[in-house]
Amino acid sequence: MDFFQQIDNIALLEPAAHFELFRSISNALNSKDSGIQAVGRNHLIKVIDVWEDVPSTLKPMWEDLIEAVGFYPYIEKYKMTLTDLDARIRQEYHRSEYIFDKTLHSKQKELSDLILSKQNVVVSAPTSFGKSLLIEEIVASGIYTNIVIIQPTLALLDETRIKLKRYFDQYKVIVRTSQSASTEKGNIFLLTAERVLEYPDMPDIELLIIDEFYKLSKQREDNRANILNIAFLRLMKNPSCRFYLLGPNIDNISPGFLEKYNAVFYKTDYSLVYTETENLYDAVKKKPGGKVSYEDIFAVLDATEDQSLIFCSSPSTARKLAFAYSNHLEAQGNEQNTDIPLIQWINENLGVEWSLAHCLSNGIGIHDGSMPKHITVSTIKYFNDQKLKFLFCTNTIIEGVNTSAKNVIYYDSKIGTRDVDYFDYANIRGRAGRLMEHCVGRVINLKKPPQAKEMSVDIPAYTQNPIDDEVLVNIEKAEVKPFNMERYQRFENLPEELKIILKRNAVSIKDQLELLPIIRAMLIDPHRRGDIVWSELRDRNLYNHLCIIFDLVKDRFVEGNDKNVLISTKWMATQTVSYIYNKNIRQMIVERVAYRAKEYLKKNVPNSADMHFSLQQFMVEYPEMARQFADEAVETIFKFQKNWLQYKIPKWLNVVDSLQKYIAAELGMEAGDYSFIAEAIENEFTAANIQILTEFGIPSSAIRKILDRYGHHLKGLTEDQVVAAIIRNRELIYRCLSVYEIEALERCL
Repeated sequence: MDFFQQIDNIALLEPAAHFELFRSISNALNSKDSGIQAVGRNHLIKVIDVWEDVPSTLKPMWEDLIEAVGFYPYIEKYKMTLTDLDARIRQEYHRSEYIFDKTLHSKQKELSDLILSKQNVVVSAPTSFGKSLLIEEIVASGIYTNIVIIQPTLALLDETRIKLKRYFDQYKVIVRTSQSASTEKGNIFLLTAERVLEYPDMPDIELLIIDEFYKLSKQREDNRANILNIAFLRLMKNPSCRFYLLGPNIDNISPGFLEKYNAVFYKTDYSLVYTETENLYDAVKKKPGGKVSYEDIFAVLDATEDQSLIFCSSPSTARKLAFAYSNHLEAQGNEQNTDIPLIQWINENLGVEWSLAHCLSNGIGIHDGSMPKHITVSTIKYFNDQKLKFLFCTNTIIEGVNTSAKNVIYYDSKIGTRDVDYFDYANIRGRAGRLMEHCVGRVINLKKPPQAKEMSVDIPAYTQNPIDDEVLVNIEKAEVKPFNMERYQRFENLPEELKIILKRNAVSIKDQLELLPIIRAMLIDPHRRGDIVWSELRDRNLYNHLCIIFDLVKDRFVEGNDKNVLISTKWMATQTVSYIYNKNIRQMIVERVAYRAKEYLKKNVPNSADMHFSLQQFMVEYPEMARQFADEAVETIFKFQKNWLQYKIPKWLNVVDSLQKYIAAELGMEAGDYSFIAEAIENEFTAANIQILTEFGIPSSAIRKILDRYGHHLKGLTEDQVVAAIIRNRELIYRCLSVYEIEALERCL
C-alpha cells in the first residue's frame, strides 16, 4: 500500500503504521531536495483532505507538522489547536496586517513583505498559490495612492472590482476611460491594456500590477502582446512607479530585465492544493480526427461525483459537447433544476429557443469569451454556488477566473487550431481544486498531455529583439538598441502630428503608413472622395462606406488567431448596419434564424417560396432544425457583438478616421467624421454615463427598463452619480425588473 492509499485509509491504520507515515512525510518535508519537499507537501495536503478521519489523539502531531510547513490558512479553517507558544506566535505573525479576516500561508507572507517594501517583484507561482489575495493586501495597506491593475479579461477585472468593494472609501475604482480620477482619495484603475492607452490624462502611477504577465511575450502568439508592452512602457516612464507582475509556471524571463528595473524574480512551486492525475487517453475511443467519442466522455461525466470543468478547444466545441451532454441527461430522465433565473431571462429575451437554457436546467454551464458578460459572470456564480455541476469551457477559463471545481477534464489538446503546449496544459491542470475549498483536485486526461518544457517569457519592450515598430517608438531614444536605431529614426523623421496619431492608434505603424497614400488618392479623386468623407449615421450609403473601410483594414490590422476567424467584409457591414439601425441583438438573432429557416424550406419543401412564412410555425413543425438554427444564430451574433462590435470595428473606424482627417487637413480639404459612430457602436447606443452599467455586467434588458422609467432622472449625471442614484433607489427600480435582472444588479452594485 503506497502513501496515498494509506492516507485514504488513515482511520484504519495501526498506530505503528500511522507513526511511520508521519515520519516519512516529515522526513520528506525536511529534505534539502525541493522535489522531495513538494512530494511531502502533497502527502500532507492529502492528510488535511481526510482530516475528519485522523484519530483525535494523533491530530496534535499532525498539527505541529502543518504549522511547520506554513499552512496557516488550513490551521484556521479546520480550527486546529497549536499548543506550542512559538507556533502560536508564528501563527499570529502570519495574520494579514490589513485584511481583517485573512491569514497568509508562509510564502504569501514572504512575498507580501517583499511587495510592501516597495520592491519591484516578478512572481511565478502555482494557480492555487493565492497571488490575487496579495493584490487585496496591497490595496488594503493604502501605501500607494494611484494603482493600475491590468488583467486580460473584463470578467476578471469585474471579479477584482467586486473583491475590492470594501475599499471604496479609500479609493475611487475606475473601469472606463470616461471616468475622471479623484483628487480627494486614491485611484485604482482596473483596465485592460487597451484602455490604459486610451485613458486621457493618466495621473502618475505609483504601482503597476500586471496579472498573467506572460502575455507580454510575443512567443505566445497573443495579438494583444504589443498593446501590453506599450502600456508597460508608458506607465513605467514615471521613475517612482513600482510593479508587481504575476503569473503561473514561468521558469525564466528576459535576461537583464531584472537588473534594469532592480526587480526580484520570486519563483516557487509552493501550493496548498494537490492535484491528482488520472490518465484515460489510451482507454477512450476516438472519432475520426482524434476527438474522444461522445459515448466515452459521457461515461466519464456520468461517473464524476464532484463539480468539473471540461476543457474544450473552441466555443463551438464547448457548446456542441454541452448541448449533446444535456440531451444525454434528459434522455436518462435527469431531474431538472429551474432555480436558475438566467433560464427565464434567455426564454424571454432572445426570441428563439437557445439550448443553453436546457443545459442550465440540467446543471450544465458554458464559459467562453464570446458570450455577453452578464451571462458568463452569472454562470460562474451559479457554478460556485453549487447550482451547476459541469462547466464546459475554453482557454478563457485559464486566464484567472476562479471556480469551485474539484475536477478538470482535459477533453481537447488544442486551443483553436494550435496545439496545447506544456505551459497551457499546466494552467489548465491548475484549475483543478481550489485554495480553501478543495485541498485535493483531480485532472482526468482524455488526451495525452504535452511533454514538460521550460517556459521563458521574453519582454519585447526590454529585449527589443524582435520588436514591432508600434512598441519600439514608445521607447526613450537613449534606451533604443543600436540594431533598431535606423527604424526608430525613420519614425522620428515623420511630421510631429502624424507621429502622435500613429502612436495613439497603437496598431501596426507599417500598415498605417501604407494606408496613407491609398486614403490620399481617394480624397483627391472626386469620384471616390465620398467613399472616405462621410459623417452621417443615417447615410443611405452607410453599408458601402463600411465595406470600403473594412476592406482597407481587414488584411492589415487583423493578427494572431483572429486571422483564422475573419469573416467577410460584406457580412460584417450588413450586421453592423443592422445593429446601427435596429440597436437590437434579439432582432439580429431572430432575422438570422428566419433566414436559415427560409433557406431550409426552399431546399426541402416544394413550392415553399409561394407560401406565407411564419417563424413561429416553423419552430412548431421543425423543432430540431429550429433549435439548431437558433443555437448557431445566437453563437454567431453574440460572437460578432463581443469580438467585433464592442472592440475591433470601433477601433478600425477610429484608426481610419484619424488618418483621413490628417490627410484632409494636409490637403486643405473637408474631412469626414465617423468617430462618433465608433463611440456609439462601442457603447451600444446608450449614453456614455449609462455604459458603466454594462461594464459592471448588468444585462442590456435591465438597462433599457431603467432608462425607460427613470432615464430623465439620470440625464446629465456622471457615471459615478448614475451608479450612486441606482443604489440609492434600488428598491423602487427593482419593481420593473425580472428576478434575473435584480440578481445581476445585486451582484454588480
